[in-house]
Amino acid sequence: MRYHSIVLALLACMLFYLLISETDDVSFTSLEGSSVNQAFDYYMSSVDSTRFSPEGESEYRLQAERIVHYPSPEYATIDLPRLVIFEGQTSPWFLSAAYGTIEQDLERSEDRLDLSENVIVQHTDAQGQVYNIYTDKLTIYLDSRYLTTDSEVLLESSNREISSLGMTADLATRHITFLSDVRGRYE
Repeated sequence: MRYHSIVLALLACMLFYLLISETDDVSFTSLEGSSVNQAFDYYMSSVDSTRFSPEGESEYRLQAERIVHYPSPEYATIDLPRLVIFEGQTSPWFLSAAYGTIEQDLERSEDRLDLSENVIVQHTDAQGQVYNIYTDKLTIYLDSRYLTTDSEVLLESSNREISSLGMTADLATRHITFLSDVRGRYE
């Protein structure tokens, strides 16, 4: 009986220590490798979220292994984000990466999703042509459906390949602009 009392007392002391320990000193690593000096206020795992328009149509679907939210300044880190952007009756755009961050862009007044590491954008046009875009970093403005990057980009389809340093794309108009050092191959 005395042995059980000692074990319970030790467990109570350990629990008390854990409860009074400060979590504000904990440092988390951000995507860029710098230290985040704040504790997260919540996290979600196995995320599957769909945003709907006021008319009830799906605008985009975000899936992730984990999302960690930080309160001040407000933003969230995302592990293994997969984004599907719906475009009415046409084929959706599929985006994936190893990491991401999402926050409100104050200049544009809309949510900005920054993807990094092994970013892939896939789309099939009305004629069945499949396009794949590969880059290391990509920013998506979710409301305006606008993509931008200053990193190296490779666009592949069945009969062409275009590489560039930097790119912008308006998904609504399907207009892609390659910024510099553009090289192409057409078969």
